[in-house]
Amino acid sequence: MRRSPRFSRFVAATLLFGCACAPAACEERGRDERVRRPVAGPPASKAPTPKPAVAEPRREPGTFDDLRVSELPAEGTPTPSSSAAHKSPQSLLIIDAPQVIGPAGQMTASERGVVMVNRSDEVQIAKRGPLAAGSRSGKAQFSAVRGGPADFFAVARGPLVLREYAYWIKDGKLVRRPLDNGRPLQVLATDARNGTRVTGADVPDAPAHAFYVSNPRDDAAPPRAKLWVEGAESLTISPEGAGASSIAVAGAGRNLFTVAIDARSAMTPMHGRVVRFSGGKPELDSDIVMWVGSTSQTLSEVFVSSTPFGVRAFLPIERDVSHFGLVMLDLGSEPRLDPKTTWRGYPNGLDVAPVASGAFCGSAFVAYTRPETPSPDARQVLEVAEIQSSGLGPAEVVDSALGFANVSLASGTNFATLAYVADSRTIATTLRCTPKR
Repeated sequence: MRRSPRFSRFVAATLLFGCACAPAACEERGRDERVRRPVAGPPASKAPTPKPAVAEPRREPGTFDDLRVSELPAEGTPTPSSSAAHKSPQSLLIIDAPQVIGPAGQMTASERGVVMVNRSDEVQIAKRGPLAAGSRSGKAQFSAVRGGPADFFAVARGPLVLREYAYWIKDGKLVRRPLDNGRPLQVLATDARNGTRVTGADVPDAPAHAFYVSNPRDDAAPPRAKLWVEGAESLTISPEGAGASSIAVAGAGRNLFTVAIDARSAMTPMHGRVVRFSGGKPELDSDIVMWVGSTSQTLSEVFVSSTPFGVRAFLPIERDVSHFGLVMLDLGSEPRLDPKTTWRGYPNGLDVAPVASGAFCGSAFVAYTRPETPSPDARQVLEVAEIQSSGLGPAEVVDSALGFANVSLASGTNFATLAYVADSRTIATTLRCTPKR
């Protein structure tokens, strides 16, 4: 049902190439590759002339995008009236001009800069320089990483960066290495699923840990979510009989709130589970199926974040046969059935639709990519919006590109580092708080 831009098909093929030799580990459980046809309506406008990926951001604070042919209004976000359309509230963020830090690669934003891993398992950091000053957009400052395109995996999932270590999946193994490369690569588990993301969260009671998706035990079994904990036995997070294609984790007080989806062509169950720690040992609360979504794909990912309003989950997914968008689920502090959902419609679907979120500047924000128009070959835009108690605020455009392979957001106190992979480059910028008047 989903229409896949050419870049998305390239990303999908590349992510799955590494596990092509293990059919059982890379089966696509009912994946539907049919092209989505636009809903009847006005013809799409001619695709805009391509623009460079790094340019002065164009922003329209306080306005909402016109609904496209295949979009649905976002729940909880009223369409502005004609009188309200003339009012433009001050943006909460200053978006600095992005900077290219290296070729497309395996990357994750951190407070100190952007962490990248090359093909030689070397960890590099594009260090963030001083923040721009003033109330206007400046130029983000980052050092560059060493190496060219052949030295990095262009579309691999970014590593988990946790307490001076980077964790990622390599050749079916969960591995880690210190950020300073002071010790050699360490293998933590040998049953990891290629092409999936490692995740975790830094909470006071949790020792070093990593959540990952494991390979199926046999041809008839699904992949499952697992937890590696330093000094303890690994645990299976997915309950018996359930699978997991993507897992995400957020801190909830002193505990970890895990969210996993099981991507299927017919439906997408979303599981929630709290992990507590006692004496450095993990303890699992009951698993709850919190929500069931529509069709999703093997490459679909779930993302979660702690916000001033509790934990929020984000999933780019089909809403029905004709509509696609970003659903935000209000999860609170522990899993529960039927959480409140808010949708932000996209003009069309994306097979690779990265999302990142974080809390800073006294609020919380989500960055996401979407097609610019309903056209199958449309460019994509990277937008950022405030997470509000009632939904998502107006979107501001950070950048545009032929396609985005990864997005990562790391929060500071009065700023955030936003990094992304687009058009064969890794790019970074800073988001700063607008001075209060």
